[in-house]
Amino acid sequence: MRLAASRIQLPRGAAKLSNARPSDCPCPRQFSFKHPRQFLVAYQGSPRPQLPFLYPSGQHLSNGQLLRLFSISANHKKFIKETAKLSVRYSLLIFLLTSCFSIASLGILSEQQERAFPSPHEWSLITRFRFRRGKWWQVPENNEEEGFPNWARVYSELQYALNRLENPDKDGAGLAEQEEGGILVPGVGKAGFDLTAKSEEWRQGYYEVLMGMASAAERLDGWVTDKWRRNVWAPEFVESASNPRPKAVLPGMPELPDEEHRVPAADAPETFYLKVITSKGFTTYQRLSAALGYADWLNFRKLPDSAEEMYRWALDIAIAGLPTPEPSTVIDRSTGILSSTAPKESITPNIVYAATNLATFMAGNGKVASALPVFVSLLRARLNADSVRIPALSPQKDASLVGTLISLLSEPDYPPVPPTGDEPLLRGETDRCEEAALKNYIGEILFATAGSSSTQRQQGLSWVRDGVSTSKLAQSLDPIKSNDALRKKCEQCEEVGLESWGKIMTYLAAEAREKKEGADKGGLSSLLWKISGSKGLEEDVESFEGESEGVMLRLNKLRSRMLKEEYDEMDRKFARTFVF
Repeated sequence: MRLAASRIQLPRGAAKLSNARPSDCPCPRQFSFKHPRQFLVAYQGSPRPQLPFLYPSGQHLSNGQLLRLFSISANHKKFIKETAKLSVRYSLLIFLLTSCFSIASLGILSEQQERAFPSPHEWSLITRFRFRRGKWWQVPENNEEEGFPNWARVYSELQYALNRLENPDKDGAGLAEQEEGGILVPGVGKAGFDLTAKSEEWRQGYYEVLMGMASAAERLDGWVTDKWRRNVWAPEFVESASNPRPKAVLPGMPELPDEEHRVPAADAPETFYLKVITSKGFTTYQRLSAALGYADWLNFRKLPDSAEEMYRWALDIAIAGLPTPEPSTVIDRSTGILSSTAPKESITPNIVYAATNLATFMAGNGKVASALPVFVSLLRARLNADSVRIPALSPQKDASLVGTLISLLSEPDYPPVPPTGDEPLLRGETDRCEEAALKNYIGEILFATAGSSSTQRQQGLSWVRDGVSTSKLAQSLDPIKSNDALRKKCEQCEEVGLESWGKIMTYLAAEAREKKEGADKGGLSSLLWKISGSKGLEEDVESFEGESEGVMLRLNKLRSRMLKEEYDEMDRKFARTFVF
């Protein structure tokens, strides 16, 4: 039996849905009918959108995902632009500030160097800068790393200045060769220029450069460098005939270059000394100083014959500057003894300077018999010279604000050129130390050559005592007390005199003690000594020993004071940033 079917009434919206297209009918999503394990499989060619969160992170990313990873938002772009602008702005500001500070520091340092080591105003800026640096590096306290002057650096700076001074296109305009192409010196070559066209300040600065390079070359004798001149090596690291087994370089030092790449760190010192001696336009004192410097260098190198010849050449230079047409009336050229009848105005400081160095050299090489009359004639010439009192007055400075600003902004004056040395000799208070040194020399030579002559021994001892008294008196004079260099020189002269005095008294005390001990041993001679002079020998021993102890006490006291002053000065120097 068929059941009756009843019609079901649908909602009104259902009829509309029935008319819709089959494609618009809602149907379950295809992936929802797959097994859950199939969700882990990705189809690279599937046109349907994929869900990234349903796949492991090790899968490949699409191009859109890659672009989205490197995409920058608008706010981020704005932040980057502002940060870049600020970075560039502050970088330029810091660069400008540091540059200005560096330039200002260099200018202040250069100004300090100029006031400490003045240079001729007609030189160019670079030449003056190099000259000042060469002078500045000669001060030990300015070399913080080494603690002593770096002579290789000094030589390099002064060499740069010398090349500019001798270049006609730079600072050497007007510098000319001498007649007949200059003077040829064996082993050195052409030496000497005609400087008469240059000013006195230019010649003085040129002289200081040459003498500074000569001093540096003496310290660099035997040192080598490479062709780039970046490093220098001491002689103990270089194999040579006098050093067949050189030392190995220290750790951290560059290795010594090959022999074909080595060059001397400096030219020979005589190159610069002879250039001063043979140049035309230098004063007598400048040429004399160069000749004596070269002679001292030869004496240091154990070349006494060459050194004596150079000392006599220096004496000839001084004689050539005498104001008299007959130099034989002033000094004996062969012996160096000044004439006792020579007029006062004919004796010059150059003659005294050259003869003193010659006599000192002869005394140091055992020629005391030749040196003694020279010392005596020199002391006589100094004592007979006209006295002059040089007031030790410092130049008055304007202490006002305007004057201080003007002095800071204006260029310092170049110091006056030293005298030529051909003027008549004058006896000033500052020359007392030279007189004391001559007295010490005379006393030592007299005592050393006395032999058994007691009279000559007493004369030598008296000369030494007088020399010590003179140096002690000189330290109390105002011109010497106000000048530290002169005061230290007098202290050194007193130290040498006290040391000689102490040695003489020690020798006399030992000799008297031997005589007393011989008298105490017995015998006929000893009996006569006991009867006649035993008491006198004991008094002599006590007197000599007591005087020797007193002299040694004075010497130790003086040395302790000098050492304390030296330490205090070193503390003051190293406490400052720059020392001039």
